[in-house]
Amino acid sequence: MTRKEIIRFFKKYFRQEKKLLIKSFIFIFISSLLGVIYGYLIGFATESATENHFFIAVLTLILYLLLALLDNLIFDRLGKISIKKACSNTMERISYDVYYKVGLLPAKAFEEKTSGELINRVVNDSSTITETFQQFLRVITTLFTAFLIFIYVLFNSWIVALEIVLYFGLFYLFSKKFLPIIKETQKEIAKEKDNTVAEVNETIRGIREIRALGIRKSINNTVKKIINTTFIKSRKQMIDEENYYSITYSLSNGLEAIVFITCLILMALGKSNIGFFVAMTYYIYRFTFLVEWVMNLSSSVQKMRVAIERVEEILGNKLYQDITFGTLDKTDIVGNIEFKNVTFAYSPKEGNVLKDFNLTIPSHQKVAIVGKSGQGKSTIFNLLLRYFEVDQGVILIDNYPINNFSEDAFHQNIAIIRQDPFIFNKTILENFHILDPYLSLKKIRQACKLAEIDDYIMSLPNKYDTKIGEGGVNLSGGQKQRLAIARALLKDSKIILFDEATSALDNENQSKIKQAIDNLVENHTIVIIAHRLSTIIDADLIYLIDEGKVVAKGTHKELMRKNKIYKSLYNSEN
Repeated sequence: MTRKEIIRFFKKYFRQEKKLLIKSFIFIFISSLLGVIYGYLIGFATESATENHFFIAVLTLILYLLLALLDNLIFDRLGKISIKKACSNTMERISYDVYYKVGLLPAKAFEEKTSGELINRVVNDSSTITETFQQFLRVITTLFTAFLIFIYVLFNSWIVALEIVLYFGLFYLFSKKFLPIIKETQKEIAKEKDNTVAEVNETIRGIREIRALGIRKSINNTVKKIINTTFIKSRKQMIDEENYYSITYSLSNGLEAIVFITCLILMALGKSNIGFFVAMTYYIYRFTFLVEWVMNLSSSVQKMRVAIERVEEILGNKLYQDITFGTLDKTDIVGNIEFKNVTFAYSPKEGNVLKDFNLTIPSHQKVAIVGKSGQGKSTIFNLLLRYFEVDQGVILIDNYPINNFSEDAFHQNIAIIRQDPFIFNKTILENFHILDPYLSLKKIRQACKLAEIDDYIMSLPNKYDTKIGEGGVNLSGGQKQRLAIARALLKDSKIILFDEATSALDNENQSKIKQAIDNLVENHTIVIIAHRLSTIIDADLIYLIDEGKVVAKGTHKELMRKNKIYKSLYNSEN
């Protein structure tokens, strides 16, 4: 990432903090000026004492104390607080913007990128950026202090000033050698951390299944290898950084010794005085502190560059283009769906999954889509939900292309119930209040009764205040699906999709899900993808998909009578 791009990034995000930054610069500027005076006052007090002017020496040191208190309690403190506020506000904005953009990524982004990588970009990268910026501001103010001190040194001894210039020259050369190495290692570490977070997140969420399968040791070994790889690279970076630090600290020690020796020689030759020597014992550390700040900043800047690159890949659509929506805010739809000459392939290498595909789904009916595995059933839902975009053709809802709908309207019109629905790790009531915090318990219970889940919830000790657990682990598959149905009802979506909703359920749960679906048909368009044909024999209309095309349609009885593929699929279950 170029310097211009970094500056443009900071301008964009710190623009709103202009007042806080100006305020902090004023305070830190005053603090820097006071920092320049301290060494001179200490040197002047020492020189006064050697000349038996003890009263002046004491007054000078009292002035030094008062200025130091004023600096620490007001200027330095308020300057740091202002910077931290500005950085905290900015980190919040960056984190939210990245999170917001992640929500607009196309489906393939979540196939190609791990959840750990995306989480790190939202949380850790924004923190790295703002922390480094905070360091940068401190270095700028320290640099200003050092510049003023350098003028004082140059005025008193050009030899000492030259020694300081040579010191910074050597520091620059060593930095030029080590920092690119540290940057490359940091890129590798960031990638490994993404993998670690993703793996740990996945294994913790699936801990019950892992234990049930008896694969905990195998999973532990896998995670151990991933963590080990991360820490091997971290240790390499640590060694590179420590080598860099040790050389720099050695240079600092050398500068201190050389400057002190030079001051003593100048005093011996009568070309300097004790005041300058004592002042330099204070000022020299301002230069070495500056180098230490720059050194730490240099290392942080490499991490920051990587962090900005990763954040900008999301914010600047450098990896993926956002899903775009139209302006049609229509939510009072009837619920008719039509696929018109749709062609789609997941990738050019795989070939078309659907080709010149046509399908009409009338409203207020229960429509099932069946067929062998890999024939395009799930793809129909993926395209209807806009997880992927069609290559050719158009998908219509009530004769409007789905791309014309605004984001809110589109998601309001369609809901989906999956075989394993996502349930938030909150109470049952909170899971419904995510849709609308003002939903009454009465309305929620009405939806749950239609979904055949209210009786079960009311039998629980805490009823609707029962904590569900991460991923809904405290509920059975059927209970989660019925909760998802109730959630879809409260969302008031006209079109409700069921993706293999009953394929993994026992007869009792399957019966309850079927009843819940039947409760919806009167006011909704119900579309079901099913492997188990026994679950959809009462559908109003069944479409048979084969090789990406509709090869037959009708009721269960009609298809059993006239279509060999459908009859074979049904008989294979019995």
